[in-house]
Amino acid sequence: MQKFSELVIKCRKPIILLTILNTLVLGYFLKDIRINPDIISYLPEEDPVVKVFNRIGEEYGGNQLAIIAIETDNIFNKETIERISYLTTQFRFVEGVSHVTSIANVLDIRKVEDGVEIGRLIDPYNLPRESEAIQELKRYTLSKDMFRGRLVSEDATIALIVCRVMYDADKIETAKSLKEIVENAHLKERVYYGGFPFAMLDANEIIMSDLKTLTPLICILIAVLLFVGFRTLKGVLLPIVSVIMSTIWVLGIMSILEIPLTTVSNVIPVILIAVGSAYAIHVINKFNEDVSTNENRIEQSRKALSEIATPVILTAITTMIGFISFVFGSYLIMVQEFGIFSALGILFTLIISVTFIPSVLSLLPVKSRTAVSRSPEKRAVFDWFMDKISEWVLKNGKLIIVGGVILVIICILGAPKIERRVDILDYFKPDSDIRVTEEMMQDKFGGTIPVQILVTGDIQDPLVLSEMKKMKDFLESQDVYNPWSMVDLIEEMNYAMGEGRVIPDSREKVSNLWFLVEGEEMLEQLVNDDQTEAVIHATISNIDTERMRKLVGNIDEYIRKMDNSQFTFEQTGMPPIYNQLDASLMRSQIQSLIIATILVFLCLSFQLHSFKGGLIGITPIGLSLLGIFGLIGFTGIPLDAATVLVGSISIGIGIDYSIHFMNCFSEEFKKSNTELEALSRTLKTAGRAITINTVTVMMGFLVLLLADLIPLRRFGFMVAIVMLISGMATFYLLPAIILLTKAGFIGDFEKFKSRVKNSLLNNKGCVNFMNKPQRSQRERR
Repeated sequence: MQKFSELVIKCRKPIILLTILNTLVLGYFLKDIRINPDIISYLPEEDPVVKVFNRIGEEYGGNQLAIIAIETDNIFNKETIERISYLTTQFRFVEGVSHVTSIANVLDIRKVEDGVEIGRLIDPYNLPRESEAIQELKRYTLSKDMFRGRLVSEDATIALIVCRVMYDADKIETAKSLKEIVENAHLKERVYYGGFPFAMLDANEIIMSDLKTLTPLICILIAVLLFVGFRTLKGVLLPIVSVIMSTIWVLGIMSILEIPLTTVSNVIPVILIAVGSAYAIHVINKFNEDVSTNENRIEQSRKALSEIATPVILTAITTMIGFISFVFGSYLIMVQEFGIFSALGILFTLIISVTFIPSVLSLLPVKSRTAVSRSPEKRAVFDWFMDKISEWVLKNGKLIIVGGVILVIICILGAPKIERRVDILDYFKPDSDIRVTEEMMQDKFGGTIPVQILVTGDIQDPLVLSEMKKMKDFLESQDVYNPWSMVDLIEEMNYAMGEGRVIPDSREKVSNLWFLVEGEEMLEQLVNDDQTEAVIHATISNIDTERMRKLVGNIDEYIRKMDNSQFTFEQTGMPPIYNQLDASLMRSQIQSLIIATILVFLCLSFQLHSFKGGLIGITPIGLSLLGIFGLIGFTGIPLDAATVLVGSISIGIGIDYSIHFMNCFSEEFKKSNTELEALSRTLKTAGRAITINTVTVMMGFLVLLLADLIPLRRFGFMVAIVMLISGMATFYLLPAIILLTKAGFIGDFEKFKSRVKNSLLNNKGCVNFMNKPQRSQRERR
């Protein structure tokens, strides 16, 4: 690192200029950054479940519903019917909407004296105005299953306008356009917005709001913590400036590459600010320790940078490993993108911390040692506290280890209780509009989550239609609401013809009925042009992930038991998507944890030249992970798209404490007479930076508790707890293990070097510290 340090200090002015210029250029592109809260797009397009889902959406006018619900005491009144008709007409012209269905335009099959009449429930050119006509409309509408509980609630207080959104449409913009039309209409009735597109719109607005609110808030909080830790302006501004620059760089690159933020990657700015500041903290702390005079400032700066660069680079690498593990260990695109750009952000923060910050520090005049940051009184209090920790750890090492083992056992008992959750509605607070709408839809209409069954075969064959009816009955037995398909139209027409509400017994009769609705817009949502495919549409309410998995499994099991070469059934819709997301989250958690743990262990072992040292070094973070998984198991915090990231991120971040501690301890151990002396010196030097780092990162992530997006709150809380446990384990458990093993991982390598050096010097001089005479038990204490 000597040559690198010399180059940085020599080129410090060009480095400062280029860093600022690069920040300004990439900052310009922040205006184009986008947000994508569509959880369906997080799965790879080649995923079989996604392929079927997208094909249904493409061929049948879309597979997402944007629902506008209008509530009043009685929707069957002249003014409300006029408003529903107006909105129905206006929605048809919105880009991204393929079909609109409401009582104002829905197909009606009516029995008349001469046979059957196919028309509209309400004539859009002749809306009912007289009280008697409106009451008759109400009676007729509520008498038919085609409308009651589908478009109008049974108590006639709520009417739905259902917009089917094209699969390739910009769902956020479509939902925004629909909402603007409603708001411009100035309805007197209460309006609800439900369905996935409106959930995406709300999530988009919340994410943007959280970014605008939390980013400056976390900067202010960390600035306060840095001031308390360093008591200097440079100790506050330089870490904040470094992480703001790195955040601008990574978001600017994402904008240039047209990669949007997601419900996961939107936390990248918070992570970079909370975590990235640690590198600057260690650099500044080292410069404060070693750069003492203005006369030798340049030389001292070179020396300080050369000594601190290696551990800082190593800690950045291990943090990056935690994020990169998502690239190889996750199936979800959103998690892979999060891993790539979080790692890139950490790399940028590292580059700025070991180039820009030392360059600035080398130009700043050195203040007197009597400055507040180096106040002897403040130092004395901190040193006294660390001495007490050293003494307590030395005396109670075995007790600490036993306590750690007990904690591990308790956490293992809580881990099996962990729940998983992937529902997008879980992102919102219970009193949010979208959650209130879903509760209303669940109570009145059976929910908004679409369930679809793709049927392949001769759709005019009574056998196929009969199997579709059986599937409908089965879905209803599984608490799936309002299954709707071509079968309903055929039965309704057959009933109007006087044959009963049953499927005709011959293909010829089915064809005759089919002819009556040929060309109707509704058929585009139910069957393809050559009648070889059909879709059964239904909805379910918001249910937990376990029930969702059970529902998907039951439907698949029912389909497997169907044995006929004339038709096939295939499940699609949101439940299989959620099920696949759930399985992918679990795989991502396990694979990324394994990858991160192995890579971090190898890096630490390489640094310490000892596998034993690597195992000892990962002990604190191992305890932290078990602690957090036990905690979420006992508290009921679910594993979702955000909290699934905690494990690998915590490995990458939390291992920094072990690296700095063990790097410093190994150096101090060589210069000390006792383990206690080495531990005391380590806690007084590296311990200060680790303490500031732990508190800063903890408080930074706790800011996420103020987020409106629920998974971000859980994520922030869990990472903060992991950081606290990691910091405590580094100060107590790690020293206890090191002292119990007599720092064997250091001795192994040093003994090897000592033997080589002694053999070259004919066993004269250069005696390694591990070859010193053994001290008495009393001296060790």
